[in-house]
Amino acid sequence: MSFKRILVIKLKQPGDVLVSSPVLAALYEAWPRSRVSYLVPKGTEEMIAGHPLLDQLYVLDRREGSLGQALAVLREIRRASFDLVLELSGGDRGAFLARVTGARERLGFAYGGRAFWHRFCFTRLLPVPPLKMHLVEHNLEMVRALGIEPRRPRMHFFWPTEVQSRIEGLLASHSLAPKGFVVMHPGAGWRFKCWTPGGYARVLEALQGEKHLPVVLTGSPAPHELELASQILQECRVSPINLVGRLTLKELGALIAQARFFFGVDSAPMHLAAAVGTPAVALFGPSGDFNWGPWGAGHLVIRKDWDCLPCGRDGCEGSKVSRCLVELTPEEVLEKMEGWEFGNKRG
Repeated sequence: MSFKRILVIKLKQPGDVLVSSPVLAALYEAWPRSRVSYLVPKGTEEMIAGHPLLDQLYVLDRREGSLGQALAVLREIRRASFDLVLELSGGDRGAFLARVTGARERLGFAYGGRAFWHRFCFTRLLPVPPLKMHLVEHNLEMVRALGIEPRRPRMHFFWPTEVQSRIEGLLASHSLAPKGFVVMHPGAGWRFKCWTPGGYARVLEALQGEKHLPVVLTGSPAPHELELASQILQECRVSPINLVGRLTLKELGALIAQARFFFGVDSAPMHLAAAVGTPAVALFGPSGDFNWGPWGAGHLVIRKDWDCLPCGRDGCEGSKVSRCLVELTPEEVLEKMEGWEFGNKRG
């Protein structure tokens, strides 16, 4: 069986969208003449936009007051006459959108508690993949259900030439050589995934002072990330290059691609590092690195060896603070990084 028009639905966070990108290559391997489209939430589109194997990108604005835009997207995907839909999100909204397409084949995962609704929306419900499976492989399980075995799956992230030019100019303006600096991205979408300002400051001092590696500090313009970056700078005795809140996702990816390595937590920028082939040092707390760790070889995951991990909770006892991260000392982190040779190991 072959398909001419395929829609992939991923209504999740930016990192989730990027982690699903190996699905595009797998579909192309099976049906190189098919047209493949993606449907993603507003704010995540940069993670997949510009991919050479993507023919059409639909963006759904899920904010209040965006009903008109949502209806327009519904009409578009209905008119597109898809014959295959892969719903990778697992939620009711994605299931409804799959049903709206009217595609003859609509695949979803059989998550518990939604059996009746999902039987109505999908033509095939697939077993939920094992808990301890990386999300890259999790997404590819739906492709495998179609009889496709992906070859060497990896994530990809693309940016236009004007973004490359801007990043090259930025590096030149700060006298930074490719692979001669580190990108430190301390923030994440959730506070309970973040480390301490003091911890970041000590690592930053070690990188710039002892290892003579310039550090570029990055972050989103979200208030909690700006606050965290400000606290790090106040505690730090050296001055990194501060680009917090100044880069788009495309620019951030292009910058990380030039870095010797990335330092941060479980976040979308960590996945960007894996996608552009830059080694990542990732601090993990309540989330499982077997699901969400940087994909591929050559990365370093640092976490506490506690029996309660991963707990999947938003902080200890609902506090929004994760002791497994707060109590991770900079000495522990730097010791692990010394064994990793500060980015010299590529795997």
